[in-house]
Amino acid sequence: MNSLVKEHECTIAEAAILLQILTDADDAVMIWGPPGVGKSDIVRQLGAAKKRKVIEFRTNIREPVDVRGIPVPCEKTGTTRWFVPDELPQVERDGAEGYLFIDEINTGSPQMMAVMFGLVLDRRVGEYELPPGWKIVAAGNRVSDRASAQRMPTALRNRFAHIFVVADVDAWCRWANAEAVAPELVAFLRLRRQLIHVMPKGDENAFPTPRSWTRCSKYVQAPSQHRLRLFASHVGDAYASELDGFIDLYRSIGSLEDIIASPADAIVPTEASTRYAVCTGLARLATRKTMPAIIQYAERLPRESQILVIHDATTRDESLKNTAAYGKWAVANQDLIVQ
Repeated sequence: MNSLVKEHECTIAEAAILLQILTDADDAVMIWGPPGVGKSDIVRQLGAAKKRKVIEFRTNIREPVDVRGIPVPCEKTGTTRWFVPDELPQVERDGAEGYLFIDEINTGSPQMMAVMFGLVLDRRVGEYELPPGWKIVAAGNRVSDRASAQRMPTALRNRFAHIFVVADVDAWCRWANAEAVAPELVAFLRLRRQLIHVMPKGDENAFPTPRSWTRCSKYVQAPSQHRLRLFASHVGDAYASELDGFIDLYRSIGSLEDIIASPADAIVPTEASTRYAVCTGLARLATRKTMPAIIQYAERLPRESQILVIHDATTRDESLKNTAAYGKWAVANQDLIVQ
């Protein structure tokens, strides 16, 4: 396990696995973690993987009546009935199975969290009953994260299975490579792993999280005179300066296309930071056509760097494992292959 992870915590990649196991067992799940680590994303990804709808419900912009329903008088019986909120799962509209995702649950009012008791434990509130095939997942920040979170009542906490999440560089890099996040940014965070998530010490408005780093990707190609300020608007001045300097270093290595054109003669970086940059960039350029040249160049790098290039390339495009160049490399490096 990552050395930065305490025994009771897990990475976001591990949390995704635990979430599926717990919800498959019909447990209601509460995901705890600091802002921007991907708590909401793993719920949406689970829904997509299972081909089930995810309905998001935020308690901090709702009143108890939004869950309990509105009382409507019935003249015949002289009583009232509660009209069910339309946004809660309905089988006819939303399907027999799905996920009700209660996001930012502990930023709602105490009255709102009290209404959640019955929905989470008994799967009903007022006249509404959650369909049997629907699972409940909630997420929120810890009080220590200073993100407007309140202490969750003990009775509500006891209704959940709890997952405690921390930022995960490796999981973010895998996701970023698949989503075409700027390779300069991926290489930078591989080098400066501890910067993936840094909570502010004071009243800083911008600070590093996986979410804010991802937003920086849009500005990697911005004019150099504006790039630093654009990065700073998302992650803060000090961290923006580091990223800006790394991008200058990344671009000083020359054209990656030149490396592919002449893999036997291209310069092999000696600095770790430059190697990270080259490896990440080459992996993005890997195709069935370029794979032989990329592997030829990778074989001139330290073994750790070879793994990085080839693992990133084949994770992004698994068909590259069917090339003759990869097959030859795999046979020669069976002890290194990462499945």
